[in-house]
Formats: sequence, structure tokens, C-alpha cells
Amino acid sequence: MPDATDRPSSSPPMAARPDPRSGGRRSWHRRASRPVTWWMVALVVVVLIHQWLPQARWLMVHMVTLGLITTSIMVWGQHFTEALLKTRLGEESRARQVIRSHLLTAGVVATIAGMLPSWPWLVVVGALLVSAAMLWYAISLGAQVRAAIAPRFAFTVRAYMMAACLLPAGAVLGALMAFSLGEPWQGRLLLAHQILNILGFVGITVTGTLLTLWPTVLRTKADPVATRKAAGGLVGMGVGVVGASLAALIASVSLGVAFVLIYAGSFAWVAVTLVRAGVRSARQQHRIELPWFPILSIGSGMVWFVLGLLGLAAMWRGSADEQLTSSLVAADVQALTVPFVAGFLLQVLLGAMSYLLPVTMGGGPRAVRTSLAAMSRSALPRVVVYNLVVALFVLADAGNAVGGALFAGLTLGTTDAGAFGSWARVLTSLLAFAALLSFLVLMGIAVRTSVRERRALMEGHATPASGTTALGMPTRAPATPTEGSDLDAAPDAPRSVGAAPNPAAPAGLDRRALTGALLGAGSVLGVTAIGSSLDRAYGSYGNDAGSGTTGATPPGDGTGSVAPTGQTTTVAIGMSEMRFHPDVIEVPAGNTLIIELSNDDAHDVHDLVLADGTASGRLQPGGSTTVEAGVIGHDLAGWCSIVGHRAMGMTLQVVATGAASPAEQGPGAGQAGGVDELTRVPLDLAAAPGAGYTVRDAALPPSAGPEQRLTLEITEAALEVAPGIAMDAMTFNGTVVGPVIRSELGARLTVDLVNNGTMGHSLDLHAGRVAPDEVMRTLPPGERLEYAITTEYAGVWLYHCSTMPMTVHLAAGMLGVLIVPPQDLAAADREYVLVQSEHYLVPEGATGYDEAMHEGARPVSPAKIAVERPDMTVFNGHANQYVHAPLEAKVGERVRIWVLAAGPSRGISFHVVGGVFDTVFFEGEYLLRPDNETGGGSQALHLGAAQGGFVELVFDEPGTYTAVNHSFADMERGARALIRVTA
Repeated sequence: MPDATDRPSSSPPMAARPDPRSGGRRSWHRRASRPVTWWMVALVVVVLIHQWLPQARWLMVHMVTLGLITTSIMVWGQHFTEALLKTRLGEESRARQVIRSHLLTAGVVATIAGMLPSWPWLVVVGALLVSAAMLWYAISLGAQVRAAIAPRFAFTVRAYMMAACLLPAGAVLGALMAFSLGEPWQGRLLLAHQILNILGFVGITVTGTLLTLWPTVLRTKADPVATRKAAGGLVGMGVGVVGASLAALIASVSLGVAFVLIYAGSFAWVAVTLVRAGVRSARQQHRIELPWFPILSIGSGMVWFVLGLLGLAAMWRGSADEQLTSSLVAADVQALTVPFVAGFLLQVLLGAMSYLLPVTMGGGPRAVRTSLAAMSRSALPRVVVYNLVVALFVLADAGNAVGGALFAGLTLGTTDAGAFGSWARVLTSLLAFAALLSFLVLMGIAVRTSVRERRALMEGHATPASGTTALGMPTRAPATPTEGSDLDAAPDAPRSVGAAPNPAAPAGLDRRALTGALLGAGSVLGVTAIGSSLDRAYGSYGNDAGSGTTGATPPGDGTGSVAPTGQTTTVAIGMSEMRFHPDVIEVPAGNTLIIELSNDDAHDVHDLVLADGTASGRLQPGGSTTVEAGVIGHDLAGWCSIVGHRAMGMTLQVVATGAASPAEQGPGAGQAGGVDELTRVPLDLAAAPGAGYTVRDAALPPSAGPEQRLTLEITEAALEVAPGIAMDAMTFNGTVVGPVIRSELGARLTVDLVNNGTMGHSLDLHAGRVAPDEVMRTLPPGERLEYAITTEYAGVWLYHCSTMPMTVHLAAGMLGVLIVPPQDLAAADREYVLVQSEHYLVPEGATGYDEAMHEGARPVSPAKIAVERPDMTVFNGHANQYVHAPLEAKVGERVRIWVLAAGPSRGISFHVVGGVFDTVFFEGEYLLRPDNETGGGSQALHLGAAQGGFVELVFDEPGTYTAVNHSFADMERGARALIRVTA
């Protein structure tokens, strides 16, 4: 909280500057800015290794927004406040400001550390720390405004305070999203979160700063009257942010669009003053080269800001009210991440820092000028490269005809959006990353240049200022220095219209500028062309690059070696219930295919994307369009690109009848040969199990008495684990997830293990206390062993193969459950057993797919196991089998459900939708009984891998209840069962 240390000292505003080595403002600034440097370095590392990190996209976005941007705003906001109010805080306050900066950093680190492993309460802690730091910052600025004497630019500082108070609200919404509330709230919270943080906190702060910083960078005099009038737009922007965020939360499209337009109009009011400052600067005679990188980078960033605003308004306006309650708007808002974060935030930040770092380092006009020149080296090629790459990504992901046309225009017709696949994206991303990385390199050069000039000045033999301008030309020292370390340095003299330029001044944006622009554009075009050619060769296309499509076609006319027939095949396709109708289209090879596409769903949005990059764009319910797929030369895959729809089986296959075989068609035809092994196998979880699959009986078997002997036979077979998906399985007694074994307390259980497989296997019974050396040894094919234990402890016990690599054997199905009921367990009307396991499969076309032991089966993927990316999470060996064959119960019956999280790696939060557990038994002990004194109930049984227990509940009303893993990502992979309750 602010106290006397946050108030200005009594020293005059223009007092002699302290030695940089003392504890003055520059020393504080260096210490407080260290987290910015840390975040920059960390971001570079994450970009380089992001493909091996979980939630890499989220991580990089929040390292920029929370780490870089928020920390920079806090540090530079304090710097600008002192400069604009003409005050200087007491040196005793600097330690508090550094602590505030570190408090913010701790909050950001906690937020990231909580999100990556999905620990929502740690995210809450991080959000609270971030909010505390920003409120402390806002209160401190308020104290400085009240203590200032007749401040001219208090409106900018008040804008900082208003913006800082918006961030805690955005942080709270972000923390709520960490709990995965589900739709409709997840989409609403995301939209409001981004409005508050990007348009509110960052947008208002940046706009308020530019009212004074922009004329200074342009080296022109600000118009105080016009600036004060323009500041009124900051209030309108605040109103727009608050209104739009509330509209997002209540799911009102009309109010949301109205407030976004209010925000945009208010920003336009401010922007008029900024544009006029640019016009004044262009008419002036500048005796030294302008700092071109800050000008170009900040200007480009603000253009992306405007484009992002327009995109948000258009996206929101195009969404019907009912669609705001689904994940559609959340997905669309995420599409604005590139223009807002990459286009706007990063460019404004780097542009501002390229100007402010030399200014705050000081050392006199010569040192400032030379370090500014160092920061602006090759400015135009860097800005052109970066912005052209950002534009290509935005247009390629637009998925509409306008975006495709603009994409083709930017690439001069050399590439189309459909050919902008994984290779092109990676190569152009590296080019843009190099442009960003150059900032760190040039910052180091600028620091050394400033130190050299200051040392020369102190030694009394300063050399003429030298450096390289944005155009590669040497700078010239002016006759009278006009630049210093203060924001209100004297501007250059005005130049009358038509006056001849000063011959001593640099030429500005001349032929060298054109050369730099062409060099940057040529680099992007060349890299894009190379990447696109690689995509054509290896079959990685369009927006679905790397997604594991099984039919890949080179972009273009799709003819391969087939001659066009001149004939047209027109097909009508409907979309509903997560299906294309029909989902297989036969087209004579060489015919042109035209698809008349209609969305027949009552609620869901759908689209169609073909593997050659052809896309329909999203269709609202009842909408229709015509898709021209071009000449068909070979088979072509299609799918709905809406999040989750393809995984639910919404796929399409175009079959080219009479076409050559994939081998004859050449590279890129037929099956994709370069599929990443980590690509998820597409599942059709809406379909019923295959005709040859028998739904597993989930009922608990009866007791076998005090002595039980059974045989577990090990075999390997191709077994269905999801509709239409067979796994190369390793089994006990022929099923994925072995038989349910029931024993009693103190009973003797003897297992005869027989290995009739083709490799070594073993058995580990968790319920027994035995030396593992003999009974758990790996058993070669054709051998058998006897494994006897006494079941001395009650519980839900895992048994599994313990042969290395165990994860592969368990993921292949070699696991099961042994149930030992506790002493004096009361009878239940119905008892069911649900064993959860997860399975990881090699996608078709990836390396290792052809190594399956059984034709038509998919091998287990060790690579997916290592990074824990399951294709499916199932109950009793098959995804959603009890959705099509529900468990049964009657009203008033006591139902007991035994649950085991068999793994190999994931746990379960078991929940029955519409039910409350009055009994919970976990790992050998009761956590809850019906007659408990508190009257409490339970909503979930939480189990880690290899843990088990049971729950009991009574249904009061008939209906269909759903048992799920409440870790919804696993539920949506198949861990779901229905319970049909009758009267």
C-alpha cells in the first residue's frame, strides 16, 4: 500500500541527474526491468522447445501477455508517471517498487505453474498475486497524481490507473477457466477475459501512452489542447471494455457488438491526434535520422490492433445468440490471438522498448542517438518480414474466399492458402522468430554503444556519433544536440511545404528503404515457396497439417497424372448428428467435383475441409454453400474442423473411381506417408460397438468361496477398443482388461498363468504379499507357473503384466481387477464393476503402423505413452460400450459401483450425473457412510493410477443417469457409461 515513500520528493524536477551507479531512478529501472529480460530469454527457450511442452500455445501466449507485457507496463508506467507529472519519487520508495515487480513475477510464475499440470488452485493463487500487484500499482499512481502540482498530463496517469484496475477482473475470469467449467461458461469467460486484458488493460494503457510518447518518437511537438481533448476517448474505451465484457458474460451479441463499436469509436477519436502528429513530423525538417524501428514497429502494431478490433466485431456479429453459449465463440476468439498478441502486443512492446531503453540509459545526446541508431539497424526488413509472416498466418487460417484471395495477393500468386502447410508454417515462423530475436542482439549492441560513448564523453575525447540507420546509412551529428534523456526533448524545426530538405540530413525512407522492404518481402516469399513445395512433396497441407489425415492430396487441381475429362460431378451433402450424409463419395477420376453442402443440424455449426486445403467455411444451422473441389485425380479425405467434431467421427472420403493406385500416383497421393506418431487416432464415439463385439457384463461376479483356483491364459489378438478401431492387444483370457476376479477376506487364491502368446509376459497381483522374484518373473512363450496368494486385505486391487516396458503391456490391455469386499459388507441390490484404462495407438500412415502383428489392428504407441497422450480412455476395455448398452437399476434400489483406475498412467474422478453418493470406500477404508453424523454426501471418488474403491447411491427418480470420469478430457475419450433407472 502507498505511504510517504510513494510520494514525490522535494527535489526539483530538473535537478542534476544522479550517477548511474548510484541508487537513482535509472538504477531502480534496471533492477525493476530484470523480470522483463528474464521473460524474453524464457520465451526464446520455450519457442525453441515448444513441441515437447504441454499446452505450448497457451504457455507462449501468456509468457508474452502476463510475463512480458504486464511487467513492462508496470515498470514503464511508473517511469512515464514520473516524467509526465514532473516529479521524482524518494529513493527510499524504489525498494518497494522492485518488490512490487517481483510480486507480479511470482504471480505469473504461479499461474503458469498451475495451468500446465492442471492445478486450478495454484492458478487462483497466481491470479491473486497478480491482482494484488496491479492494485498496489494503481493506488501508488493515484498517490503520485494527488501529490503532483498542476500536472499537465494527469489524464494519461489516470488511464493507467483505470487500466490496472481492469486486469484483476480479467485475472479472476482466467482463474475460473482453470476449473474447466464447461460450456456455456467456458466460452463466455474466455471472451470476457480477453476483452478485459487485451482491449482494457493493454489497449487503454498503450493508447494513453502514445498520446505523449508518439510525438516524442516522431520528434515533433505535441499539441496540448488536442491531446487533452483526445484523452476523453480513453474514458470511452473504458466504458466499451466494461460493457463488452459484461455482454460476453450474459451472452448478448447485440450489446457486445455495440460496446465494441463504442470502444473502436473512442479509439478512433484518440487516433486522429496520433495521425496528425505523424503528418506534422512528415512536414518537418529533421536534422538527424528518425528512430525508424520504433516508428515502424509501433505503427504496425496499432494497425493490427485496429484489424483485431474489426475482426472481433465481425466475428461477434456473425454469431447467433444461441451459438455464444457453445464453444464456437471461444474457438473463434482464439483465432484472434495471432493479430492481437503477435501483431499488436509484441510489436508495440518491442517498438517502445527500442526507443525507451536508449533514452533511459542516458549519457547525453550523442550516446542516446547512437544507441537509437543501433536499435534501428535493418528496421524496414525486420518489420516487413515479421508483419508479412503474421499476415500469412492470419489469412491462411481465415478459411474463406476473401482470406484466400488476400493470401494469394500477398504472395504475388506464388502460393495459395491451401498449400500453406506444416513445412511452410515452420519455416516462415523461424524467419519471424529471427526478426524478433534480432531485438535482443541489437539491444546488446546498443548497450555497448551507449557505454562506449559515455566513457568517451567522460574522458573528454568524444568521437563523432556514428552508427547505422534503418537504411544502412551512417548517422550525422547535428550542430546543436536536440535529444536527451527526457521525454520533452526539443523537436526538430518545422519545414514549410515545398521547402528543400537540409542536405546534411539523412535521406530518410528512400531507395534504400525500398531495397530493405523488397529484401524482407522476398525472404518471406522465398521461404513460403520452399515450404509449400515441401508440403506438396510430403502431403502436409493447410490448416490440418499434422493432424493425421489418411488421405492426402497435393494442392492445386488435384489431378495428379489423370487427364481432366471436362465433366462435372455434383453431389449434395448434408451435415447433422456429427455425420456427413453421405460420408463416402465416388467421383470418376478426372471429373470436376462440386459439393452442395448444407448444415441440417438444429444447433451445431459445421464445416467441410478437404485434405487439399479446400474449405467451405463455417455454416450456421440451416446454412448452405457450394464447394468447388476441382478436378479429382485420386482419393481425398475430408472432415469437419470444428473442435472435437472430427474426433467424434465427422469425416468424409472422396473416392476417385478409375484412378491409378497410390504407388502409381506418386508422392502425396493416397495414404499420407509422413504422419506424426503423436497424431491422435480419430474416433467415432457416437457409433455403436462393432457387430463382432460383445458388450462386457459389468456385474460383480459371485463369491467363489474360501478356496479359488483359476487360469489366466495370455494371448495376443486384434481386438476392438472403440467403434471401428482395433488394437494389437495383449490379453488375459482374451479380453482387453482381464476378467473380474472376486475373492474373500482370508481366502486362498491360486492363479495358473499360461503364456500362449508370442513374447514374454508376467503377472503382478497387488493384493498379495509375496516375494516377486519367482511368481512375477517374465514367462517365456509356451510356459506356465502357479501364483498363489492369501487375500488378507479388503480392497479393489489391480493386477497386471509386469514385463518391461510395463506401460506398453498395460496399454495393450494386460490389466484387470481383483475385488476383496470388506468385512460385514451389507448387501446391495445391484453391484457393478468399472475398470478405467487408457490406450495409445499408432495412427495410420505413421512409422510403426505397418509393424502390427495382426492385420487391421493398430499397434500401441510408446511415443504417445511417454508424453501421456491417450487416444481413448475406456471402461472395461471399450469406449462408450455402456452408452449403447446401459447399466440397469430401479428406483429405490441400492446400487454399489466398484471402480479401479488401472492406468497405466491416468487416474479418475468418478461421478454419476444426477446422483449423490452416501457411501464412499477408498483404498481399504470408508470415507463416508449413510449414517454419518454430519449428514454429508459425496459427489466424486478420486483415484490415482492403481487405486480403487466403491461408492453407493440410491436413485429416487426414473431416468437415464451418466457415470463419468469428471476429468472431462478423459470422459470425452470414452470414459462414460449410462445407467437406465426404471420405476
